[in-house]
Amino acid sequence: MNRTPLTECPPTAIPLYEIADSKGGWLETSPPLHNEYVRVVDERRQGRVKPLIRLIKAWKFFNSAPIQSFYLEMYVTKYASDENAIIYPIDVRNILENLAIECLPTLVDPMGISGSIEPCSSISNQSDALSRLRTAADRAQKATSAEYQGNIRGALGWWNELFGSQFPLYG
Repeated sequence: MNRTPLTECPPTAIPLYEIADSKGGWLETSPPLHNEYVRVVDERRQGRVKPLIRLIKAWKFFNSAPIQSFYLEMYVTKYASDENAIIYPIDVRNILENLAIECLPTLVDPMGISGSIEPCSSISNQSDALSRLRTAADRAQKATSAEYQGNIRGALGWWNELFGSQFPLYG
């Protein structure tokens, strides 16, 4: 995505950029600050946050869920900052369930740059995304339940459905 500087900044100033907000407007952001936020939380969680973000973004991609990537990155990082440990099956399930239960809540930018971060570009996209999230949360719940019961083949089958047939199969 092309980002254009808002202003010429002295070397010590925070670089600010405007990125398309998918609603015909612009969202002010600072990639270095947002990346630092993710890096710090990732480091506190033993390097498990960035892969968790990638898993959630992979679900979005493989299921054509119309949710903003920046939104997911900030949501997952905020979620992870409140957790003591990251366990991928449990946290993927929890994130999908929370997003569905909370109906894709607007986020307050944790860095105070972007103001409100909207999940989707339109009400219809948000409805579509919520439908996909509910299906995903159900599949993630079935996958974790199958794993808990010792049914690894069944768990992998549900993860495969969750990730749009892109997850490794059993055997």
